[in-house]
Amino acid sequence: MRVSFLLVALLGISLLIGGCKGDLKGEIKLGPQNQVQKKDDEVTLLLKKALKVYQQGRFGEAIGELHFAISQIRSRQVEEYKKLLPPPPKGWEADEPTSTMVTPSLLGGGIKASRMYHGPSQEEVEVTIISQSPIIRSLLSLFSNFSLLGGTDNTRFFLYKGEKALEHFDPQGGKGEIDVIVGGKGLVIVKGTGLPKTSSLKVFLSALNWKKIEAFMDQG
Repeated sequence: MRVSFLLVALLGISLLIGGCKGDLKGEIKLGPQNQVQKKDDEVTLLLKKALKVYQQGRFGEAIGELHFAISQIRSRQVEEYKKLLPPPPKGWEADEPTSTMVTPSLLGGGIKASRMYHGPSQEEVEVTIISQSPIIRSLLSLFSNFSLLGGTDNTRFFLYKGEKALEHFDPQGGKGEIDVIVGGKGLVIVKGTGLPKTSSLKVFLSALNWKKIEAFMDQG
């Protein structure tokens, strides 16, 4: 069964890389949608090598190359999520964005990208984007049964750009958080401290490119 799965995967790879003949240094034939990338990147080289060693009957080595290629693709996917985080508002500073593949023991797994922002009056806001996490299903259930929150003070349910959102803000402590479900597949969290009002959080929400975020969520 393992070899059969490997055969199917490598047949797909063969179609993707244009039926390579084992030359790992040459260029591949590309369709019009890929004309910008004319030379082989690292992932393509790994896939070509996996196909080559498979054709030589070196199945274990082929599986290893495929696993490494998958890890490289995931790393690239994680890096792309950092680009979704907004720049700091005028007068604010920001740390470098971070992103990671979350282990199943944390948030049930998935992809997490976040960035910390520092305001001129000691305010701090963190924007986090989570995708491919089972926790999102749990939140959807909670949002659908808002009464389960028990009418918590300073907490309200609302729609943001047509998406289900939950807002909590403590005016005395200047702490708040807004959680927005994106297409039932992702979650955006904006939380902060030292804030004068909840609208400070919405500044960061409005700075996000929602169409691009939704497109990423659809891609998985």
